[in-house]
Amino acid sequence: MEKGVPPDAVYSMGVVERITGLTARQVRYWEKHGLIAPARTKGRHRMYTEADLIRLKEIKRLVASGMNMEQVKAYLARRKAAPAQGQAPVLPAERIAERLPTLSAGPVRSLYTGANRAELQRLIDRKPSP
Repeated sequence: MEKGVPPDAVYSMGVVERITGLTARQVRYWEKHGLIAPARTKGRHRMYTEADLIRLKEIKRLVASGMNMEQVKAYLARRKAAPAQGQAPVLPAERIAERLPTLSAGPVRSLYTGANRAELQRLIDRKPSP
């Protein structure tokens, strides 16, 4: 949460667009699918809290990472159901599998690919700057 912003502060759609980098259409679409539930004024204008902004940014990050709408819903539901403290968020099995090297070639000796290993060695061998 930003310093000095009370937790119950509300933001209009225009402010949300500027802060999150999302379009109004994206925000309304995610609301339609139940990913976000903003408060409404008497005139039915959407008003967003600081928590809503954080959730929108998280959804944006998940979608950018390649998750589809159903995966995002499942991820957020699992995270909500998990205890808040001491437990890492659960990733879908297919997302974890994408990040692991294949085991068909034998035992894994390193999580670095050949190119990354060379770059890591170059950084290690680099002389410190004066």
